[in-house]
Amino acid sequence: MIQSVTISLILGNCSTFRIWSLSLKDYIKRTSIAAMATMFVFAASASIIPISLVRISKELNFSLTQGGSLGFISAMAQFVVLLISSYLAGKYGKLRLIKVALLILSLGLFLFTKSSTFLLSTILVLIIGFGQGFLEGLLTPLVEDLHPGDNGKKMNLLHAFWPIGVTFSVLFFGELLTRGTSWRVIFVILALVVLIIVSLYPSSKTINLPKSRTEFSHMGEIISKPRFWFFGFSLFFAGGAESAFAFWSASYIQLEYNTNPRAGAIGAALFAIGMVLGRLLTSRIAHRFKLKNIILISSLLSLGLSIVFFFIINISSLFILMLFMGLTIACLWPSIQSYAGSVMGVDITILMIFLSCFGTPGYSSATILMGIIGDKYGLHTSFILSPIYLFLLAVVFFISTRFKDSKKPL
Repeated sequence: MIQSVTISLILGNCSTFRIWSLSLKDYIKRTSIAAMATMFVFAASASIIPISLVRISKELNFSLTQGGSLGFISAMAQFVVLLISSYLAGKYGKLRLIKVALLILSLGLFLFTKSSTFLLSTILVLIIGFGQGFLEGLLTPLVEDLHPGDNGKKMNLLHAFWPIGVTFSVLFFGELLTRGTSWRVIFVILALVVLIIVSLYPSSKTINLPKSRTEFSHMGEIISKPRFWFFGFSLFFAGGAESAFAFWSASYIQLEYNTNPRAGAIGAALFAIGMVLGRLLTSRIAHRFKLKNIILISSLLSLGLSIVFFFIINISSLFILMLFMGLTIACLWPSIQSYAGSVMGVDITILMIFLSCFGTPGYSSATILMGIIGDKYGLHTSFILSPIYLFLLAVVFFISTRFKDSKKPL
């Protein structure tokens, strides 16, 4: 029988009134919805700099390398947070840390509006990165704890809200920028929305989540497994391939085709819509097909499309490619995590955080490298990084499937 929990309203120091009772199932549902909303605003916070980058660069006199380094610096802040998030999650709990992370993210977005130089921007983007780091490290294991053993269905559903957030935010922000709204106003709007999301979560005392094994011996056990490193580098290359289009596509369209922010937003949104469809599709078929096969096929299809990119000659064809690129690349990040969790036989929270320690630097490596290549050879040439990363992903992940499973695979 499902346990019930009581919500109480406490007035003053002594009067407690029972309002209503909700089942634990309802609390899990509420937390899942809050996690999806968090993924939505997390995605919006990651998209707001790329869609505004051309305007920010002109106002603050950034180069492409400097613009790309903002994403890199934010990701490095996330990486540092990821290293300590497993310990803090074990000590204070995932729900509490996620709510604190949202407050930090909201503060960072607001303070970024005070940027006046590149140096100040890099300092303030660190605050945004710190908030994002906890969300990156804890949202996935939170949903895994709430819905254990569901063949990656809930994981892909959660991660579908990343491209949904990207789609909405780039279209909305792109339209505001096209209409002349200052990028600083847009940052303030998002900061307020992030603040609201905090209220969606129930008290961390109402749900007893599994305790993470944060002892150093277990962490050492994970990193001592050779297979872990293959999964880690698979996520590194998956993150880098995704960021090539997620971070740079809006700027590429504006600069290469001399268009306004609206056109750049449409291109980025089509990529994100493809990712929504891809992750929803994966959540539907994950129980019918082996995840490792889905990952391998998706990586090869993405590799082919990333090569086709260099033969695109007009913006209409590019828009179509962006949609299908998002569709094929969508499942890679969450599915690699789900598959690793299903076969490694280790603590899920620690494993997800450790894997994110590869995915986040992979994502940021592409943003900075493409900025450097773009300054020297043009942004179009810089997209060569995507097929390189996808080829390496296919090779490394294929090797990871050759190991003996510690658990029955999904």
